[in-house]
Amino acid sequence: MPNLKDVASLAGVSISTVSLALNGRKVNAATRERVIDCARRLKYVPSRIGRSLNTGRSETVCLLVMTQAGLHDVFDTSLMYYFLQGVLRVLDRQNYSLRLEVKSHDDLDLKNYFAQVVGDQSLDGIILVPQFMRDYFFLDFLREAEFPHVVLQPVRFGDRVNLVDIENAHGGRLVGQLFVRCGYRRVAIINGPERNIDAIERERGFFDALKEAGISATARRYGDFTIPSGMSAMADLLEFRPDAVFCANDFMAAGAMRFLTESGIRIPDDISIVGYDNNDISIGVVPTLTTVDNRLREAGERIAEALLNIVKGTKELVQQSIVPVLVERRSHRDS
Repeated sequence: MPNLKDVASLAGVSISTVSLALNGRKVNAATRERVIDCARRLKYVPSRIGRSLNTGRSETVCLLVMTQAGLHDVFDTSLMYYFLQGVLRVLDRQNYSLRLEVKSHDDLDLKNYFAQVVGDQSLDGIILVPQFMRDYFFLDFLREAEFPHVVLQPVRFGDRVNLVDIENAHGGRLVGQLFVRCGYRRVAIINGPERNIDAIERERGFFDALKEAGISATARRYGDFTIPSGMSAMADLLEFRPDAVFCANDFMAAGAMRFLTESGIRIPDDISIVGYDNNDISIGVVPTLTTVDNRLREAGERIAEALLNIVKGTKELVQQSIVPVLVERRSHRDS
């Protein structure tokens, strides 16, 4: 099996030059092309273990989604799909690998898991996706260990936490402001699980906008971000007779729309429906769904870039936000 020395001999350069060229470091273009051509001719495959020994890095990061017992929406919907696209786009450009893991807050071995993350040197950093309001003790542990990490969530986790905030409260406010502008007087929300961070923030922004406009005829139901839960919650809301319903994600909105359609209730003539996420399903339902685009691909790119900057020592504290935008389609009406 060919090694770096063989490539260096064929290319007529030093082993260190071969290493720099194959890792995209500062080498003139002609030399890099010659080294790459020689490596290809020899069918040389760089060793990740060897690079790790040379650089002190594993060139692998972890994306950890935190959930809790009985609530595994990360598996039941494509909530993470767009975010993952953004993360992988950046990591691929930097020749980094991604390890995807899901851990429950109820895991009795959680402390040992984070001790292993920090201690076994198999990871250069970690992207954390909290989902529920629980004790995030491990943030202090990661910070004290100076282990590179970035959190996808709001600043409520503290001003010393590396984070990229997707501004869920602002997104909820956009929907509330739309309802006010359209003249709805009886409005409802189908939200995600009560302790889910996204759900809490979206609801907060939504009701803040309604309160400022003096709208008090409201109703609230909870689902689990899936289509069946949207159907069930919408059925329960009919007795309230809402003018408009804000569903805290597009899957629940699709479920609500299906129930209304099957019940002979017209959208948006009888009830307006607005979703959240701007998932692909929003253009696959009839009528097309008005929703909030939380720009998750961009969030994935930003958080991966931020983590790699910390890993490389070019950034000490990351605090960024991505502002969502309202995408108006045909599932809501002006009164």
